[in-house]
Amino acid sequence: MSLTLSEAAGAVQTGHGQPPALGLWSTADRGRTLVVHVPHKQNERIADISVNENSRSVLVEVVRIGVPGDNGARLVRSTRSVPLAAPLGNRRLTMTWDGAKVPLLQAVPAGGEDTQESAAERAKKELVTLIDTLEPGSALPSERVLSERLEIARMTLRHAVDELTLAGKVSRRRGSGTYVAESKLLCRITPDGLDLDPTSPGAGFGHVHVVRDVVEADEQVAADLGIDRRDLVLHIGRLLLVDHRPFGLVSRHIPIARLAETPGAPSALRWFSERTSRVDTRIQLSTATPAEARLLDLSQVQPMLAWHKIALDDKDTPLERTRVLARGDRVVLDLSGQ
Repeated sequence: MSLTLSEAAGAVQTGHGQPPALGLWSTADRGRTLVVHVPHKQNERIADISVNENSRSVLVEVVRIGVPGDNGARLVRSTRSVPLAAPLGNRRLTMTWDGAKVPLLQAVPAGGEDTQESAAERAKKELVTLIDTLEPGSALPSERVLSERLEIARMTLRHAVDELTLAGKVSRRRGSGTYVAESKLLCRITPDGLDLDPTSPGAGFGHVHVVRDVVEADEQVAADLGIDRRDLVLHIGRLLLVDHRPFGLVSRHIPIARLAETPGAPSALRWFSERTSRVDTRIQLSTATPAEARLLDLSQVQPMLAWHKIALDDKDTPLERTRVLARGDRVVLDLSGQ
């Protein structure tokens, strides 16, 4: 294909001069339009642009007109948009200026100009528009339907959904699909984990015990408690529920050897907790382990808020380790009482 854009019919060329130091390019209309930006001297004008393309390459040939004037004229930028027979894709792009090759860079404006969106960015905008029309907790259409509706590849769609998941706009449920993120919940940290603010939506807040057993300490638990790996610990785990759906997990690990120092009465755990002199706490973004993701019925890419607490006695001996894992797309922490 050859296309010529004339800007000054009948003008006479007046020598080649120096080619531009570089040319910039971008695409529009999903790669079917090539936008060329050429910085050149003010006393030169672009007369013609011809484009020759094949399956492997695209050649842009710029023909200039020299206008009499000072050779030290300031630089200006000319921009031309040229339709292509097919999207540029991965084809090699070359540009010449009066036959001299010009180095090319892809244009990436810092802002203030319209830029060509990537397929994933376009998909994200389309998805956000769709999400705004749905109620919290509503299911999004299937991947196949969305891919066809947005006219993008499934891999690109998954990338866009992953980013919206990390941004807390949607959540994925294992084997079920993708859902609009549910309403935020104001939570307070307590010695046993999290308590929902009574004014928050979701009257069905509660918990169920999912683990209460004596197990061997893994590497992380042992390090936090200052014990040897595989030492026995009491593991108490609770699944937090909101409106009868998984919301978070609370895991407590207590060294059996230190728990044995308690009187052994029914209130042993409470008496043990009362030995706490200080608490080291850290809060960070995290993801669930495969086992935690199964309990929470979520994808592992779902952002989670992890709260770690190490309780120590007056001799700085670790007494217990508590880890709270809550859905990062729903939780808002109230630290006013901390």
